[in-house]
Amino acid sequence: MKQYEYAKNLTYSRLSFSPPLHPGAIIRDKRLHLNLTLSELAEHICNTSTLSKIETGNHKATPLLLSKLYEKLNIIEVPSLQLTNWLDPIRIKVYQHDLIALHQQNLNTSFHYQARLIKFASSVLNKDYVQAQKQILILQKMMRYMSLEELQFYYLFLGRYYMAFTEGLLAKNYYHLSYEIANTITLSDPLLLLSLAEYYSLSNDSFKAGHLAVEALSKFNKYYSLKYTIDCELLLCYEYTKTGLLPKANALLERLCTKLNHSDPYHQRATLFNRYGDYYVAIEDYISAEKMYLQALLEHHVPSETILSLIKLYYHSSQTPKLKRFLTQLQQKEVDFNRQNYLKCQFYYYLVHHPNSDVLRIFLIKEAIPFAKKQHDRLGLELFSKSLFQICQARHKYKEAIHILSELYETS
Repeated sequence: MKQYEYAKNLTYSRLSFSPPLHPGAIIRDKRLHLNLTLSELAEHICNTSTLSKIETGNHKATPLLLSKLYEKLNIIEVPSLQLTNWLDPIRIKVYQHDLIALHQQNLNTSFHYQARLIKFASSVLNKDYVQAQKQILILQKMMRYMSLEELQFYYLFLGRYYMAFTEGLLAKNYYHLSYEIANTITLSDPLLLLSLAEYYSLSNDSFKAGHLAVEALSKFNKYYSLKYTIDCELLLCYEYTKTGLLPKANALLERLCTKLNHSDPYHQRATLFNRYGDYYVAIEDYISAEKMYLQALLEHHVPSETILSLIKLYYHSSQTPKLKRFLTQLQQKEVDFNRQNYLKCQFYYYLVHHPNSDVLRIFLIKEAIPFAKKQHDRLGLELFSKSLFQICQARHKYKEAIHILSELYETS
């Protein structure tokens, strides 16, 4: 959170005043790239505090001192301090999900931190979060030298990074910083809009999620962005179904079915079948819903979301024998659950095997509810809190039950 506070203060000061770059930016950029400490670079040239002030722009170095630092850093050609909007072609590659071309762009940047910025975005898109963390460590130290366009891009992918690590508050905060910069510099960023839509969908704000997804969809269409166009449409299917706009959901599902039967390069068909299952659940056609969820499980990439949807279907349609059999099968397989869906599957397991027990109560208090709050998962929080409320009621702990409900509605 300290890093976010620094980012917020830096952003608001930058929005009102954008200081010019200075030679210290070049020095710090190369020093960090070479993994040198301040004292290692300053040795036999100047003292460490002077070098630190040069890097931060608080000390104007003489030409002789600069040349010595450049020589030690092996800076033969000093890059221009005029930052052009070099990110424009990078954004297009991101929107088109052209990760190979994105990786090749690392060779064409003026500063090392810019190459790291591209690598960070690429790592997040590839879900290589170990590599992403390595880039963050350097990029955090170069933030003060970034242009507003670079900061906006960086904050967007920080939001996506923290969302993957179930840090809902941090993700939201970085998305909002990115959005504020985008509005200030009149930048239209559809990936930011989609990322915000996904966040609001998780936090059960269907109005904002739907509005942002529609706006993102219109912009992705202009870039011929197949992956993110379909991601927007799949999100809209979910929101239309959840809010009872079933004719809209059905029409969009039919169009998506035509698209993804023709070509599915990003393995989105499993999600489509899952959305179809949600639609059939909404119209209480549980047989068709089960067929769709099972079809999703046959795809190459089995989403844990589909497993959870099937568990919910069996539980809420009172198909207890099927549910027990399915839960037993799951225990015998290794499934790549994310933390969020794993906890929900555990919740249903306890509901079936240990209803109203201390095992379920402790699980809800210690794990499920705190996690849902942290991730800003509103639907999960309601699910867990209402179950805990029922347990307290059954045990005649009415004060505790009222406290649970009041906490739930305070977070809404």
